[in-house]
Amino acid sequence: MSVLRLVDPAEAAEAAQTLSTQRTLSRRLVHRSAISEVFLTDFQSVDENTFRAAAQLPPRHFYYGDHTARPATHDPLAVFESVRQMLLCAMHLQHDAGHDTKSITATASLEITDPEPLRAGGALDLLLLGDVELAKMYQDTVARVVHRVRVMVGGRQVGVITVDTAQRPDPVYQKLRMSHRATPPPLSDTLPADTGGVAPAPWRVGREQAENVVLENADVTDDAVSARLRVPAAHPSMFEHAQDHVPGPVMMEAARQAALLLASGSPGGSPAGFCLRYVGAEYLRFAELDSDITVVTRRLPEPVDNGQWTETAFVQQDETVARMRVRLAEAHTGGADDAV
Repeated sequence: MSVLRLVDPAEAAEAAQTLSTQRTLSRRLVHRSAISEVFLTDFQSVDENTFRAAAQLPPRHFYYGDHTARPATHDPLAVFESVRQMLLCAMHLQHDAGHDTKSITATASLEITDPEPLRAGGALDLLLLGDVELAKMYQDTVARVVHRVRVMVGGRQVGVITVDTAQRPDPVYQKLRMSHRATPPPLSDTLPADTGGVAPAPWRVGREQAENVVLENADVTDDAVSARLRVPAAHPSMFEHAQDHVPGPVMMEAARQAALLLASGSPGGSPAGFCLRYVGAEYLRFAELDSDITVVTRRLPEPVDNGQWTETAFVQQDETVARMRVRLAEAHTGGADDAV
């Protein structure tokens, strides 16, 4: 069980007054191509170890708004995307990295401690309070940084996100990309749109639109799922711009969908009755686009009130490229005292 981190009300109130939600930030700062995919609206560096930002989740979104869970709620992975954009912005404005710098995620975790504010209808304003928990320097530049971000809505803390990333200039990144390859990696915009697999019915993974399903050829038992990762290379959100690997958030979504697939197969279970409360990810290697990735998910035996734990391994060419743990909780329950 983690400890709920509380925010100083005066700090939150002061930050809310100084940050704007009247416009989005530059697409370049958050590494987005489409303005419609920019959720961050303001950023402010406070001191060497403190920064903060504002974001707004849209009232409707083809990807983040497509869920069967009831009552309806803003997607926790949309919250994660807002923080991801904040940390990309921080790389440039907090840590003075050049625009050719690449951010490589080692670990990431999202914990929703109070989901109630996410159930608000319409657009949702987020206040993001960031701290530098660890920074390692190389040649006077930040080479590795661990950020912790507390997510606020209307004066209430809804969750905590922690991300450990390496920052590398593009020439170093390109060498890293070739460290396990004999040929240059393909870009996602060169891949065929049809993956050739058979996806589960969208409702079984908590979706209404088939375009948002990221699993295919799934084999489901009572306690495990084995499926192929469906890489939606033409998806306007998951692959909003060309990538040379499978992005981490796409694998987070796959881990969630596999957990929901298990929930839909359990007696009396339905993915509409569950919501995401926790995901922890460990990225071990780049997930390549030109080789199949098997998603292996098993239900963990630990009892959890009103929910379930699952553990997922992403396997490519007999190597585990990422591991994740997911907690689903009943959609109608939860509160600040029900922390992971």
